[in-house]
Amino acid sequence: MDSNFAQGIHAAEQTEKEGQKEAMKRVKLSYVFAFLTWGLLGSATAAKQPNFIFILADDMPWYGTAVQMEEGVKVSAGQTRQTPVIDQLAKDGMIFSRAFAPAGMCAPSRCSIQTGMSAARTRFSGNGNFGTTSREVTYGGRRSKGKLVLEPQPIGSLDSKQDTIAEYLKPLGYATAHVGKWHIYGGGPGKHGYDVHDGATTNAEGNSKDPTDPKHIFSMTRKAIGFMETQAKAGKPFYLQVSHYAEHNAVQCLPETAAQCLKLKGIRDIEPNGLRKRVAERTAMVLDMDRSIGTLLKKLDELGLRDNTYVVFMSDNGHHRDTGAKKFLRGNKWWLWEGGIRVPMIVTGPGITTGSRCDVNVVGYDFLPTFVDLAGGSVEKLRDIDGATITPLLKGKGDRELAKRFLYFHYPHHRNTAPHSVVLQGDLKYFRFYEQPGSHYLYNLKYAIGETENIAAQNKTVVARFAKEMDRYHTAIKACLPKPNPDPDPKYKPYDPDKGWE
Repeated sequence: MDSNFAQGIHAAEQTEKEGQKEAMKRVKLSYVFAFLTWGLLGSATAAKQPNFIFILADDMPWYGTAVQMEEGVKVSAGQTRQTPVIDQLAKDGMIFSRAFAPAGMCAPSRCSIQTGMSAARTRFSGNGNFGTTSREVTYGGRRSKGKLVLEPQPIGSLDSKQDTIAEYLKPLGYATAHVGKWHIYGGGPGKHGYDVHDGATTNAEGNSKDPTDPKHIFSMTRKAIGFMETQAKAGKPFYLQVSHYAEHNAVQCLPETAAQCLKLKGIRDIEPNGLRKRVAERTAMVLDMDRSIGTLLKKLDELGLRDNTYVVFMSDNGHHRDTGAKKFLRGNKWWLWEGGIRVPMIVTGPGITTGSRCDVNVVGYDFLPTFVDLAGGSVEKLRDIDGATITPLLKGKGDRELAKRFLYFHYPHHRNTAPHSVVLQGDLKYFRFYEQPGSHYLYNLKYAIGETENIAAQNKTVVARFAKEMDRYHTAIKACLPKPNPDPDPKYKPYDPDKGWE
């Protein structure tokens, strides 16, 4: 039995005997806390708890690094990207070829990562700056005017009742820090378990006025290093999330890095000149971020913590339309097409085979249960989450249940898209477009990652199974779905997925 738990029981018995009522109240509170902590610890071993560093890029596409996310598929790496540090990270750990952001845009994706819940469950399904901050969901809004359906306005902030990665790790003895972009409101990271943070930052704070610190890339790294040094001295395990503003618009980079990238093969011959400059600057912004990651990892080595630290690199969603890159994935940021949600992901750490790969579907909301699991906590005691621990995959053991599970994506809004939801299982991806009632869209990603061929008509049994699963899930979590518009514009033409690849 945990010593804190036993002491709580003993103290309670002594207090009852002595009849000290006020002391009894305090002891009961200690007893409850000790019980909850003991329960969350589950079967934690005596082994030293690992540290976690979660590095989150912003708007980086699947092919946003120089690493081939799909082995042998040349276009799954950025042909002009220079990311030597991330390249080495991939060699040191595991590349996930089928990693998905929980949503196609940053705020709902970040909320899902923090809570282990899908965007449908959190109801934070769109960027908070245009949603309600109350817990009541309303319908309509200016983007619904004249459309066939009324969109549910997304809840505009992280719910205080939805526990975060930090709030689950702190009872396990972890120090916590969130550096950089937050963008999920809720009063900021400090109200959600983070000891060290930059406040309730959004995109606005990402545009640096210091030309030597574009996108705050380097100052963020210095702050992260300071946090690591403090925990190393204290001998305390830590969770550190470094949420970069790069490569979100507006593009910022060091002038000397931009000059270097203008000379790169594949960029120097781009015409017109404006496009060449734009591609070079975005490439430079990513290279600056890559170098800052190198500085962070070098300090991790100097502190002697590398062997006991899991490092995750991932993007919050897919690419922005204005990247200058030749696209082979359908759609972009905002959409649930592969261009919006398939992202780069690399993990290194204890027990992970160097140079390994995993082709099982994983999603950003898997990290909360995974970190709790690796920290020695009890995943079974996590409440109302959609994620699953991917520890077996990290250890190279494989997992049949993980391979066959459903993943859920939900974007019922009109902003730059048509309202739609997705269920993904294995190679098969099912879409429901709410302005196309009765229509079904099914794609096999193994044979057509570009989602060019709708195979629903030839697979009616499969479609029925996926549609039933989507209905079941939405009903179970009381998802907010679009409603028919009683006053649509008769001239309005809804988005047709069968017409036009973009």
